[in-house]
Amino acid sequence: MEPKARQEFLKKITINGFSIEDLGDQLILRPRGAEREAEVTLKEVEPNVWKVRGGSGRFAAFSFGKKRTFFEQYITQWATLAVLQTQD
Repeated sequence: MEPKARQEFLKKITINGFSIEDLGDQLILRPRGAEREAEVTLKEVEPNVWKVRGGSGRFAAFSFGKKRTFFEQYITQWATLAVLQTQD
């Protein structure tokens, strides 16, 4: 992901209530206020495309099924908006 778009993407994630651990092509998101109770891991599988790679605690259900699909739709929307907002 382009650096400018990535900054905007991370800002959108933060605005939506998550703390972020940035590991390059992998992000660990934890809900603010419940960081020890839940997390979801995302991986950039191709430029600007993020997929859920795992979840734990209260977010374990985000690893599969409808919750995973639902969450990935939000992530895709945030990534797309970030790219569009940073285009010159």
